[in-house]
Amino acid sequence: MKKYLTVALLLAAIAGCGSEPPVTVELGRNSVWGGPQIRITASEDSVTINKVQINRGNCPVNVQERLPYKLAFGELLKADAPSCQKVVEVSLSTSEGDYDFTFDS
Repeated sequence: MKKYLTVALLLAAIAGCGSEPPVTVELGRNSVWGGPQIRITASEDSVTINKVQINRGNCPVNVQERLPYKLAFGELLKADAPSCQKVVEVSLSTSEGDYDFTFDS
């Protein structure tokens, strides 16, 4: 019995490693002024966005809500980068861990 419990615990620990991000990130354009806009959508029941960084901190970011911000499944958080010519990487710090998203725009 102990052997099965050990194996089950190991499998659970491994399953948690390398898991999918709790959000999806899309790159678009602000509909008013046309600059880059990041759209973060929760893909889990609850996730808190603690920090949003664009191009490793080289592009100032204006998040439309005060951080930390809690998202429920399907909810959206927008972040604008008005002075950024090209978004290559978005880094997020969340309640579930840190994630990097890259774009080939």
